[in-house]
Amino acid sequence: MDMKEMLRRDVIRMMGLGAGSFMLMPGAAMAQAKTTFRMDEQNSIHFLAGTFISNYLTKPIEWESKKFATSGQARVAALTRGAIDGIMTSWTYLVQIAYNQLPGTCLAGMAGGGSRLLVQPNSNIKSYADLKGKKVGVVEFSFQDILFIYAAKAKGLDPFKDINRTNLGSPAGVVAAMSTGQVDACAIWEPYASILMIDKGAKMISNLGEDSFGISNGGLYVHNDFIKNHPDLTQDVVSALVKATDFVGHNRDKWVQRAMQVTGQSEAVCKMAVENCTPSINIPINTIRHISKAMTELGIQDRDVTDTLPKYIDYTFLEKATGKTKEQLGYNT
Repeated sequence: MDMKEMLRRDVIRMMGLGAGSFMLMPGAAMAQAKTTFRMDEQNSIHFLAGTFISNYLTKPIEWESKKFATSGQARVAALTRGAIDGIMTSWTYLVQIAYNQLPGTCLAGMAGGGSRLLVQPNSNIKSYADLKGKKVGVVEFSFQDILFIYAAKAKGLDPFKDINRTNLGSPAGVVAAMSTGQVDACAIWEPYASILMIDKGAKMISNLGEDSFGISNGGLYVHNDFIKNHPDLTQDVVSALVKATDFVGHNRDKWVQRAMQVTGQSEAVCKMAVENCTPSINIPINTIRHISKAMTELGIQDRDVTDTLPKYIDYTFLEKATGKTKEQLGYNT
């Protein structure tokens, strides 16, 4: 009898005995069962706390990172069709979830900062006022562009008449235009902002957030079906996110190392980028309301969803994870 035949017979024999064996130890079999949580991979430096979430899970969750695209639109589309269970992206996409009545809920804040308004190395531009008549590179209606528009308004400028906002289509396009002197300034996010500062000598005149809606950038959104079907696992994910956010806040060297891994940028670039980021678990509903109104004013959507936003935010998991009230975590009426 050859080896293959012996193995075949052993398998048949074990199948015959197996049912009785497993009946005696159901707990052992169940202990191996895990529920998969499919998280969209987010490589923006201000969201990198999310890459540490799986380190702090305590429930039987199989953490799976899935890469769909770099745009928030693609992330929301993947969440909506159930291809993934969670996404991390800016508040503008929470507004779009509410606007389109999509099956996603914000359970925690994540990112803060990560934006810059930069000017050329030898520029005489020192303030927003000096931008009048200048060409500013943007990725049109990105979160940073919206911040820039309303920061300029707050400083007394008309961003559509006083400033030549130039849509460059992508962060790579912004970097190229700044590098070749095609624009006088730019509104951009990390690590592209720090690349321009380290490699090209660009100068920062604002972090954009403090001049507009605040530094809070975005959060974690989970598909409603996962929340409904797995509330205990959802709680574990949110609790792990809180711990991961605390970890990067207190271990910025680890954050820099992770940034180098996911972006391929130098230590100097990643360190500067991390220094410009302030992760926060809070969900600042007033900031999101202002963003919703801005998106309506800019024609990105044809109605304001400010009043319906609370339906797409659930503070309860964050309250349990932190021991804080939702008011302490960013909610107000």
